[in-house]
Amino acid sequence: MTDTFNTKAARAMRSAFESKKHGALVGEGRGAKRLLFFEDGDIVGVRSNLVEDRLGAIMVREERISQSQLDEATEFIRSGRKLGQILVELGYLKGGEIERYVRIQILDVARDLLMASSDRLIFSEEVPVAAVTLSPVSVGDVFLHAVRGFADVGIYRKNVLIDDYILEQTLDALAIASGMKLTNEEASVLDLVDGTNTVGGILEASRLGEDETVRFLIALHEAGVVTLEERKTDEAPAPGPRPTPETASVDPFDKELTRFYSEIQCRNHWQVLGLSRGAAYTEIDHAYQELFHKFDPEKYEHIPDQEFQEKLSFVRARVKEAYITLSSQSSSNVYEKLDEHETQYQETRQQWEVIASAQTEPEKWERPKDKEEAVRLFKRAKRALKEQDFWNAVELCRLSIELDEENHPERYHLLGCALSENPRWRRDAEQNFEIAHKLEPWEPRYLVSLGKLYAKGGLYERAERVYAQVRTIDPDFPIPEIEKDDGKGPTKSKKAG
Repeated sequence: MTDTFNTKAARAMRSAFESKKHGALVGEGRGAKRLLFFEDGDIVGVRSNLVEDRLGAIMVREERISQSQLDEATEFIRSGRKLGQILVELGYLKGGEIERYVRIQILDVARDLLMASSDRLIFSEEVPVAAVTLSPVSVGDVFLHAVRGFADVGIYRKNVLIDDYILEQTLDALAIASGMKLTNEEASVLDLVDGTNTVGGILEASRLGEDETVRFLIALHEAGVVTLEERKTDEAPAPGPRPTPETASVDPFDKELTRFYSEIQCRNHWQVLGLSRGAAYTEIDHAYQELFHKFDPEKYEHIPDQEFQEKLSFVRARVKEAYITLSSQSSSNVYEKLDEHETQYQETRQQWEVIASAQTEPEKWERPKDKEEAVRLFKRAKRALKEQDFWNAVELCRLSIELDEENHPERYHLLGCALSENPRWRRDAEQNFEIAHKLEPWEPRYLVSLGKLYAKGGLYERAERVYAQVRTIDPDFPIPEIEKDDGKGPTKSKKAG
């Protein structure tokens, strides 16, 4: 490899971040095949066919374990347990320490894909994402990791980072930089990039050494955090700070929708409609009509941004769901019982957050195992779900998972189904559907449930992508039709008894 970037790979990584892509960037060349798995634009896992890219080999290279210790642990992998878990049990690794080396593996494999020549480079949204870390890696960190390994940055200093050029942050700067693990000194350098300071000025003011500062600026430039502009000879530096997203002109429609979208993430149905519990049907109908027309798609046709349109679709679906649920006395009662457990749910959910990527029981769970009781609890959970007792279905299913030594995908699937009944818990439902799919990747039911979840939330393109995976697994498996928002006004209906 040379001290230069593969421009196509660099462009693909930036595009994955900017579009918040979900899928895999696949690079092949010179006998190497590398995959970077993305979720919402960040890297959550990697895969490589090279022995030196394996996690165990990296820990040996980092001198955390010896080759003989790795060989000993490898003998137990056939049992189905993960390498990190085995190393902890053997006493060669501390609990939670594996995450550090997973990050090193992600950075190393991503760096090599970024710098190696590729015969084939594609981004596929059809490849199932294999997440292996609790801390997603920013593409900005990949560029920084790569530049730190450059033997010489003279060519960049001569041809790119010219002293008189002005550095300015891009619109994506905050989003990219906030995901990077920067030192205080690096953060202070980024603060100097304000649209008025030149490269030479920043190098002079930096608390880092010149070589280290140059490497950092190269990484920021290649990652799309900063841009370079040649200063005009007859133009003095522009006084004052550069415009920020807060001070720049913002489309009022964009601003209003984004605010409402953020607010309803943690609101119940009454709060979404701006009502108090026990509101009369006339109030519910009036609030729905008002919001439905307020976020009419025709008002937002001038904003073609895909992410914005997805938010709009989500908002309309959420408002409609709140109206439909609260308009019926029976469905309103079921939802109210579920919503009453919100505080209790939030108190217990943290210990479950690790499951989404680890797929294994956290070490802090020390509940004695009881397989027979786990089976009985799962049967009760299925019955509770059928009877629309969703909270009990959640609790029983969780206990069933905790009590069993083995991971059963159908239990995570049922847990996802129960959680999906409360809009505020749907991200957790999504994670459980994904766990079920990872445990049994050739079972289409789990993906269909995930697709239904996306469609119910107005995320139609995501649903279509999931259903495309289902067709790949089983072309004959029945896939529900996606009922998209037709953009028409709501139809008034009488309140059900």
